[in-house]
Amino acid sequence: MSTIVDAPEAYFSRFVRKDDPLLQELEMEAETEHIPIVGPVVGELLYVLSRAIGARSILELGTATGYSAIFLGRACASNAGSLTTLELDPALAARARKNLERAGLENRANVICGDALAHLPRIEGAFDFIFMDIEKAAYLHALPECYRLLRRGGLLVADNVAFPDADRFNQAIFSDSRWRSVPLFAFLPKHSPERDALCLALRC
Repeated sequence: MSTIVDAPEAYFSRFVRKDDPLLQELEMEAETEHIPIVGPVVGELLYVLSRAIGARSILELGTATGYSAIFLGRACASNAGSLTTLELDPALAARARKNLERAGLENRANVICGDALAHLPRIEGAFDFIFMDIEKAAYLHALPECYRLLRRGGLLVADNVAFPDADRFNQAIFSDSRWRSVPLFAFLPKHSPERDALCLALRC
C-alpha cells in the first residue's frame, strides 16, 4: 500500500514561497496585529487559478490590509485586467490602498470601503473570478449576488468554509445545480487558521 511522506506538514512547509519582501512584511504585521490573512499558499493558489482561467475582471469580498488583493491584482495585471475589492473597515481599506500602491497595482485595483452585502446589488458587470472572505455567516446571503455577477464558467473561491458559520453556505452551494463545487480541507501554512477548507465553485 502506498504511504505519504513522513511529517507531511513539515515537508510541504518547505515549499512556501518567501521571495517577496512586501508580502513577508504583511505576514509579519498580520501575526503581530492578529489580522487574518490567507497566507502565501492560498495567495499563490488564487494567483494560479486566476491566471489559469484568464481572469481579467476579479471581485474580492473582504480586503483587510490587501494581502490577498496583491495576489489577485498581480494576476489581473498579467491579463491586462482589473480588481474590485470591498472592505468594511475604513482603516484597513486605507492600508490596503497603500499596500496595493506599493505593489504597483494602484491602476489595477479599486478598493471600495463599505459593507459587502450592501454594495453587491449596486455592482454591475460580469466577473471572471470572485474571492469571498467576509464574515462566514454572510456567505449564504452573498451567494445569489455572486451568481448574478459571475459570468457563465466563472470561478468562485470561498475561504474559511470549515468554520461553523459557513455550514449553511456549504449546504446551499453543494445542493444547487447551478454550481459545480468542491470543498477542499487542507493544511495551509500561514493561513488563518492553518487547517481549514476552501470551496471552489464553477458557475454553470
